[in-house]
Amino acid sequence: MFLKHPPDYDYHTCFICGRDATSLEHVIPKWLQNRYNLWDQQLVVPNGTSIPYRKVVVPACKKCNTEVYGELEKKVENNSADESDIWKWANKIHYGLAHKDKILEWDRQNPGYKIGDVIKADDPLEKSRHFLNCISGDFKTDPNPFGSVFKFEFESFQDFNFAHILNSKSICICLGNVGYAVFIEDGQTLKRDWSTESLIRNIPKPSKIWDMLFFYAQCVEHLERHVLGQNIIMSSGFIGVVGRTVVHKVEPPNKERFRSLCTRLGITWIDSDPD
Repeated sequence: MFLKHPPDYDYHTCFICGRDATSLEHVIPKWLQNRYNLWDQQLVVPNGTSIPYRKVVVPACKKCNTEVYGELEKKVENNSADESDIWKWANKIHYGLAHKDKILEWDRQNPGYKIGDVIKADDPLEKSRHFLNCISGDFKTDPNPFGSVFKFEFESFQDFNFAHILNSKSICICLGNVGYAVFIEDGQTLKRDWSTESLIRNIPKPSKIWDMLFFYAQCVEHLERHVLGQNIIMSSGFIGVVGRTVVHKVEPPNKERFRSLCTRLGITWIDSDPD
């Protein structure tokens, strides 16, 4: 039942397929909340406030909630997911969190503007939602997965850690012995970049969670400094990059932005070249 909901938020439409919603989908899945006891722990949202993980839910139909995403969740849960599965799963989390921003107030003391009204991605989520169709039906991407997926194998079981950076359309998550940094819409630009390859070569194996977070911060900063151009074709059953990614503009490194990003991720960056 969907009761007492704001009139401007559609609780009756599945956030994935658009059919009638009959349930609520936990953006951070139940199995993950159970594994790390996250139900009452707080997720920080873009306005700087927090919300319990258990309340980060969006409307979904039974088919998407239990069948389509249920099978995908099982693969991630038992560590049998490949890079394409992880990319699809990350896209669901990214889109679900952005969708939730449509209902959360930017200022709870002065309601009126939602987080989604204040913070918006360059793409108003049409492309992100289009990606959700990759999970079911006859749908293909080129490249596959469409975004860059980086997997980290840790030397020991790690505590849960999660970050979602809206501007770079990315998530970074620790799942015990493994972790992933996923950039959902970059067309594997980061994966194919020679500078990223050099960063990966310098990461110890097995790695620690701090290695993953620092690598993730470097990748986010890299995307922030580059204005990229891609020709993308979208149809009902396909999305792909046509031709090469073009770099339109490159900014110099921004140390303060990088330091702030590291602080947000819970790590400390020591500048080896203060000048």
